[in-house]
Amino acid sequence: MTSGPSPLWYATRATGVVALVLLTAVVVLGVAGTARFATPRWPRLVTAGLHRNLSLLAVAFVAAHVLTTVLDSYAPIGWISTVIPFTSPYRTLWLGLGTVAFDLLLAVVVSSLLRVHLGYPAWRAVHWLGYASWPVALWHGLGTGTDSKLSWLLALDAASVIAVAAALVWRMSLPGTRVTVGTRLLLSAAVPVATLVFVLVGPLRPGWAKRAGTPESILAGNVGPATSATPGSSATPGPAAAPAGLANGTFTGHVTRSDGPGTSEITITVTCVTSTRPAESLVVTLQGTPDGAGVALADGTVSVGAVGTAPSYRGQVTGLDGQQIQADLEGPGESRARALITLAVTGSSATGQLTIVSGGGE
Repeated sequence: MTSGPSPLWYATRATGVVALVLLTAVVVLGVAGTARFATPRWPRLVTAGLHRNLSLLAVAFVAAHVLTTVLDSYAPIGWISTVIPFTSPYRTLWLGLGTVAFDLLLAVVVSSLLRVHLGYPAWRAVHWLGYASWPVALWHGLGTGTDSKLSWLLALDAASVIAVAAALVWRMSLPGTRVTVGTRLLLSAAVPVATLVFVLVGPLRPGWAKRAGTPESILAGNVGPATSATPGSSATPGPAAAPAGLANGTFTGHVTRSDGPGTSEITITVTCVTSTRPAESLVVTLQGTPDGAGVALADGTVSVGAVGTAPSYRGQVTGLDGQQIQADLEGPGESRARALITLAVTGSSATGQLTIVSGGGE
C-alpha cells in the first residue's frame, strides 16, 4: 500500500500545468507577432524577444514534465512512449497526445537550431507545428491528468482556451484579412466548443479513469490488495493508516433497490454503520444494469463520515469485482483517500469490511 502520491507525482502535474500556461502565452504572442503587433510600451522587438524566451521556457518545463512522468512509478510509462505516440499501456490515446505535442515541440527546436541550413520557408513551415502542439497538449492534460476535475484547473484551462480564441478573433478581424465572418466564427469557436463537449462527456463523467484507458492493475489497487477479512471479523490494519477522522472496521446495514426510467436501469443503495468507535456512516450507491443478483456497473459513489453529520469523504467507485468495491474519495482540504470495501448482501441486509487508506486518486 502507499501513504499518498510521491513528490514526482506532484512535480509531473505542476510542470504540466506550467507548461500549458507558457504554451498558451507563446501562442497568443505568436498570433500577435504575425500581425506585426507593437505599441509604444511593447515594441515589436520586445514582443518577439518575449515570444522566443517563453518558448524556450515552455520547452524546458515540457522536458521536466516528461522526465518526472517517466521516473514516477505510479504508471507504467517508459522512455519509448515519450517519443513514439500511442505506445504506452497507460491511457494510451491521451498520453499519446502528450507525446505528439512533445514531438512537435522537438521538431520546432531542432529546426530552429538548423535554421541557417534549412532556409526561412522550410523553418517557417515547421515552426507552425508549435502552434498545433497547444490544442494537442490541452487535450492531453484534460484526458490523462488525474486532477482534471478540480475547479481551479478547469478554470485555468478555460482561461487558456479563451485567450487563444480571443487572439485568433482579433487577428482575423484586422484590415486586410481575407476571411469571411462565418469562417472567423468557425475557426475561433472550433477548439473551445470541442473542448467543452469533451470535458462534459469525458473527464467530468464518472468512471473516466477506466474509460480513459487506466490499466486494471492500477484501478484494482495500485495501493495493494484489499484485506481478506470476512464480514464480522475484526479489521486488519494495513501498512497505511486511515485518514484523520476515519477508521477501518466491519459494518452492517440494509440494501434498497430502485428501477430507473428504463426497465434495464437499476440503482442499488447500501446504507451502513461501522462497528468502530465513534461509529461511521457508509453509503454505497451503484447504478447500472442487472447482472444476475448484482449490477453491471455504469456509475457509483461512496461516502463516509461520522454518523449524524455530513459525509467528510466522498467520491466515485473506480472498481467493482464481485464483492470487492474500490472508490477514490476526496475530503477536507482536497485530501484524498481510497476506500476498499468487501460487501456481502443477503436479501435486504448488508455486512462487510471497510478499509480506508490515505492517498488514492484516478
